[in-house]
Amino acid sequence: MSNASHSFPEAIVALFLRLREFGIDDHDFLRMVESVPHEQFVPVQHFEQAWKNQSLPIDCGQTMMSPDITIRLVDALKVDSHHAVLEIGTGTGYLTALLARQAKKVYSVDRYRSLIRAARDRLEHLGLTNATFVQADGRGGQMGQGLYDRIIIDSAFETMPRYLLDQLVSGGVVITAIGPAQGEQMVVRLTKIGSRFDRADLFPVHFGQLEEGLAAAL
Repeated sequence: MSNASHSFPEAIVALFLRLREFGIDDHDFLRMVESVPHEQFVPVQHFEQAWKNQSLPIDCGQTMMSPDITIRLVDALKVDSHHAVLEIGTGTGYLTALLARQAKKVYSVDRYRSLIRAARDRLEHLGLTNATFVQADGRGGQMGQGLYDRIIIDSAFETMPRYLLDQLVSGGVVITAIGPAQGEQMVVRLTKIGSRFDRADLFPVHFGQLEEGLAAAL
């Protein structure tokens, strides 16, 4: 176990056993996961629940996904060291940190300024300097940075987000959820092929929809 996990060795072993049930057993990938201490990204009052398979409330009235779901999303994205990745929904920055461990560059967008500031501080503490944080309305993606190899969104769309095609390289991949605003959605892998997406359904979730606009006060 790495130094980052000394406080939670049993919890991390339990997490890895759960991930193995979903076919996630690549040694290098799991070592990368272990190198990002999830407990540093959760609210202090939930410290003991950091590695459990449960979502947690965070600042600005938002919710962070369980580590299990977050890691499954990252595994499905298949990030390489030459990739530029767009993340829509920074949250506490845990997903951002996992991406930054793998990608060449990460652009993370959130509507809450305070979440962005805190996430930036957490990544800097870990020595991760290849992530750029932007306060923006994530429903428009993030234009002006060129095309992305990968896009990941921890929210749901009711219909296929075809506008993201214009922000992806050929063969690029989007991971998000599609389904009704209320109820169960399906996490999908959307691969850009020409002017269309090739869709692969992965696993069911209950995500919120992307919120509109920027947060004025937070």
